[in-house]
Amino acid sequence: MKKTILVIDACVRQEESRTRKLLTTALDTMKVQHPDWKFEVLDLNKMDLKYWTTDTLKARDEFLMKRDYTAPVFQYGNQFREADGIVVAAPFWDLSIPAVLKVYIENISADGITFKCDESGMHGICKGQWMLFLTTRGGIWADSHMELGSRYMEALCQFFGIDQYNCVYADGIDVQELDGEKILEAAIEETAHISRMLN
Repeated sequence: MKKTILVIDACVRQEESRTRKLLTTALDTMKVQHPDWKFEVLDLNKMDLKYWTTDTLKARDEFLMKRDYTAPVFQYGNQFREADGIVVAAPFWDLSIPAVLKVYIENISADGITFKCDESGMHGICKGQWMLFLTTRGGIWADSHMELGSRYMEALCQFFGIDQYNCVYADGIDVQELDGEKILEAAIEETAHISRMLN
């Protein structure tokens, strides 16, 4: 069965982004490993994403009340829910993720779209089996309670019903005493390894 992989590119610096090097490696590896896979790529920086306002949120909620899940406002949420695998590339910014990725997540997160609520609580309804989160960090943040980027993405996987979460990070690439290039190279190698393992 042909799988659809949703690729979410939140590399704000575009071609200068070191995080995008990890993304390129992941996609190149997967395309060789699984030539039958279909890749849907969203470059968030080139999309006209809007954060919710009082009026737009009210309009969205009216569609939810009517259970009109095919409304255009849910197009990205429906796409996310139907993907078999998710690749997200985003640098570590201000202890978390870039605003453009957070706005995208707000756009896809809705009851009946990516999760559902019932008498027993909230349950993820996404079909994706795995998420691969790729990130680069200028400082040393691994295992820190202040690192909220990967931890947030992992929590979202649980919330949306995606069982397998993988994170590859290049940590400390801007620390003068460390060899940033070697750190990035190691992360690229790890990205290729994990990408080969995903099915």
